[in-house]
Amino acid sequence: MISTFARRRPGPNLRLAFLSLILSMSAPARGAAQEERVFRPEVSVRNADYATVRRQFRTTLRKHGPSPQAEPRYRPPKYVMEVDYGSPEKPLRAWLSGGTAGTRRPAVLFLHGGFAFGPDDWDMTVPYWDAGFVVMVPMLRGENGQAGEFTFLYDEVDDVLAAAAFLARQPTVDPTQIFLAGHSAGATLALLTAEASPRFRAVTTFDASPDLQLLYHGSAKKPGAHAELVFDPDDLRELEVRSPLAYARSLKSSLRAYYSTEAVSIIRYPTERLIEVARTRGVDAAASQVEGSHMSHVARAMPASIAFFKTFLGSRTAMTPRVAPPWEPSLEGNTTFRLRGHPSARRVTVAGSFNGWDSRHLICGKDGAEWVCRVDFPAGRYTYKFVVDDDWILDPGNSASADDGNGGTSSLLVKDR
Repeated sequence: MISTFARRRPGPNLRLAFLSLILSMSAPARGAAQEERVFRPEVSVRNADYATVRRQFRTTLRKHGPSPQAEPRYRPPKYVMEVDYGSPEKPLRAWLSGGTAGTRRPAVLFLHGGFAFGPDDWDMTVPYWDAGFVVMVPMLRGENGQAGEFTFLYDEVDDVLAAAAFLARQPTVDPTQIFLAGHSAGATLALLTAEASPRFRAVTTFDASPDLQLLYHGSAKKPGAHAELVFDPDDLRELEVRSPLAYARSLKSSLRAYYSTEAVSIIRYPTERLIEVARTRGVDAAASQVEGSHMSHVARAMPASIAFFKTFLGSRTAMTPRVAPPWEPSLEGNTTFRLRGHPSARRVTVAGSFNGWDSRHLICGKDGAEWVCRVDFPAGRYTYKFVVDDDWILDPGNSASADDGNGGTSSLLVKDR
């Protein structure tokens, strides 16, 4: 079972722990009939406007602090800017790209999955960029070393609205054509934000979870600790204000909701119920099942999302197609990785506990007889390996090693400051 709040990573980390929230529900036990388990919505649908509810409700946290998912601070590709969209008192960062001086383009504000931002989140948005949209991906409070408390899909709505306001002020953005999209946890957050504000022209979601009561208190509840639950899950009011289905009557933008075949058991019926309720209020809303996993279905659904957004654009809208350049070596940062030899390698990267074992984005550059990669890390204990083409190897220049948590051994880096 996958969690609708997870993101794919090839190594042991918090994101994969979240993935366990759904697959065990949808997969039958060995020897059992091959029959999908059905989970019907459990949260009550309310008549109150979600924006009003948010003004009156204050979440009560049992745990205070940053996001439960650690990620380093990444440097964006050269065609992408890192910008500050928060207030001077509470600065927040985002990646932004796609504008051309003198031209106002439609824009997509994309909300990442999981509970921190990584380069694969930007990769997910590239089809929007290629189609001609300005694209912005915000990092939210408590993520990636930023200030603020992680509240799990509640106060983060304010961050999304702040990001939208920043995006609308950009001279290269048409403020009347701002679209909202999100994957996994970001998809759920996108629905909540679209229920709180009419700012967005239209919304698309990929594997959103409309009913958190079902997930954390109802028939789909899975035993064990869930690091994202920073409030009391037995308080149904806390779950309700984070469940888009509860306030589907407040949806203020046209919606296309895509859900994967892998996650269908836990997402399908709450999503279809949300669509049904929104339509009773005259909202243009529809849901579609897309073949694939929690991750792979996004690329398959992306052309439909782009086509949907384009139906809102006039014939004069500037939408020049383009192709995003590839990622370049990471050569700036306070920590350096060096690998000697391997002169015939086509590509060398570094993957470890610090980036969810992502083997694609921390790319090494050639420096004489060495491959070199630099990245910013806070103090801590990290395990890692080099990935030489498709081979994962220990660092031959580092004798320190540790269990990688997956039955193997990785090189160990202990950074004091």
